[in-house]
Amino acid sequence: MNHTQSLIQDDAPRGLSRRNLLRGSVTLGLATLVGAALPWQSVMAAAASDADFVALSSFLVSRPVNSVLAARYYQALDKRAPNFSTNVVALQQLIAAQGYKHVDEYLAQASDASLKATATSIISAWYLGIVGEPVDAELIAYSQAMMYQPTHGILIIPTYGGGPATWGPKPVIKQETRV
Repeated sequence: MNHTQSLIQDDAPRGLSRRNLLRGSVTLGLATLVGAALPWQSVMAAAASDADFVALSSFLVSRPVNSVLAARYYQALDKRAPNFSTNVVALQQLIAAQGYKHVDEYLAQASDASLKATATSIISAWYLGIVGEPVDAELIAYSQAMMYQPTHGILIIPTYGGGPATWGPKPVIKQETRV
């Protein structure tokens, strides 16, 4: 057999063997089972929205962000504001349509109070590491809060308390009434 015949035989379609049939049917069965268990559209939409929120967060805080923390922040923020997810989409569309290059450009021209509040809540969450008000605050990231980045390597991040701004009420100062 010469080289040309060898190439023709290698390119020829392989016959339907029992092994290939079994492999194909198992693959098809697993794909059907997984497809029924997971709604692929929502999984793909969630992956796209996660990437979109990471991009929006990076724009708003003017630096790269952690995708795991982004998912946690998104979930906590969405839980507290009923219109959060729609505002995030509208904010992304507005930033893309206007071609803003920096968050300061957006904030200087922001006219929609609801979108500006959404942007502010995202920025606040990233910098404080906390989502919500003191009554229902949720600690997402303590040592990774962006407020510690400017002094990273110079000051040690405090290891006490439940997060930023979680000190108790200011003690009452007793004044002596004796003269």
